[in-house]
Amino acid sequence: MDAHRKKRGRLDLIQNLAITLLTVSAVVLFAATQLPTLQESGGLHQWLSASPAAGDSAPTQEAAALSAPVRIAVSGTYGRYGSLTLTTADSDEFVLLATRLGEALGSARSFSPCDGEAFNDALSRLSIYYDFLEPLPLSVLAELMALPDMTAATASTCARQLVISAAGDGSVQLLLWDGGSTYLCCGTAITYGDLEDTVSRYEVGNAYFAFDYAESSEAFLQVFSRSLFLTPLPQLPVLTAANSLADTDSLLTKLGFNPYTNSRYMESSGTEVITEGDQTVRLLPEGILRYQGSSKSVLSIDAADEVPTLEEAVRGAGQLLNQLLAGRSGDAALYLQRVQQAGNTTVLRFGYQAGGVPIQFADGTCAAEVVLSGTCVSALTLCFRQYTAEGESSLLLPLKQAIAIAAQQPGKELFLAYTDSGGDTVSAAWLLE
Repeated sequence: MDAHRKKRGRLDLIQNLAITLLTVSAVVLFAATQLPTLQESGGLHQWLSASPAAGDSAPTQEAAALSAPVRIAVSGTYGRYGSLTLTTADSDEFVLLATRLGEALGSARSFSPCDGEAFNDALSRLSIYYDFLEPLPLSVLAELMALPDMTAATASTCARQLVISAAGDGSVQLLLWDGGSTYLCCGTAITYGDLEDTVSRYEVGNAYFAFDYAESSEAFLQVFSRSLFLTPLPQLPVLTAANSLADTDSLLTKLGFNPYTNSRYMESSGTEVITEGDQTVRLLPEGILRYQGSSKSVLSIDAADEVPTLEEAVRGAGQLLNQLLAGRSGDAALYLQRVQQAGNTTVLRFGYQAGGVPIQFADGTCAAEVVLSGTCVSALTLCFRQYTAEGESSLLLPLKQAIAIAAQQPGKELFLAYTDSGGDTVSAAWLLE
């Protein structure tokens, strides 16, 4: 009898396990077949997405803060120190220079007009020169360098190049150029001793501007006077390049889309189209994401008021793009090229840079563009491109030959940059602009 009961008990246990497994299988099958409809209706989608969304952000690295490439020249009595490969995120190398610029901008009150000659003369004295490659409002530059807020009088002033320079009377001036025809200067609270102490920390002699040799060389005279060169030329690595638009479901989730929607189809061109309400995402086969929303889009940035400040717009757009790009850009990062605001519309354009050196697309397009209607993202374009530094260095044309070629187009700036033509590798080269 005992043996019979034990056998019967084992059979009951096996039957219960089988029933449980069949029940679980039925639930899984039901979810698999009904999930798209349920998610579109909103009920189950909210419950299911809450956990993945939290899990999605927890293990991934927090979106990196936006940084900017910056060319530097520190001028002393016997020469200059220069760098073409710094960014505002290089805390070890840039922190002191950022601090000095913050002191200059923070104490600047009233700018007066000056000219290019005065700017170049300032570079010939004890000075620190900053070139951010693109003209940006001073308030935005302060945001990118994590500096204190600017005064209202200077916040909206645009600058591409700035120089902190010792004046003849022992004071220290700040001069800026907006990348066009405007040159401005003003006094600062920086002392001559503070400037001298900063300059003394750099070993001068490896850098020079085109105007340094303009009197002795016709070729140097022909190029933009503040084209900056280093001796020896920097070793810039060759980059491998690849389309990194993969795992599109996670991207759609980050944009607030349901990746399992039935409103998802493929065009004959290979472009995938996903629609949800008044929002559309197009995923192009060449690795470009195009989002189209409206002034009432769910996708938005944080701001104190209905219309964001420029700093809020830059911060919000940068965070959004970096979240979308997380782990997909390799050794490159986005940097701000332009921000414009008219009424409640803000347009921001971004490029890629690797090691402080800009990467330009051969077709002249930008890496990303964000259009804001108030705080809502009404349009977004992002090129997913991954760049990885190889061991070999780019083969650069010797400067003497590059200058000779550049002299054929007087007034153009000669600089080093990467050009991406859509191939598997990208090398640095001399460019004119």
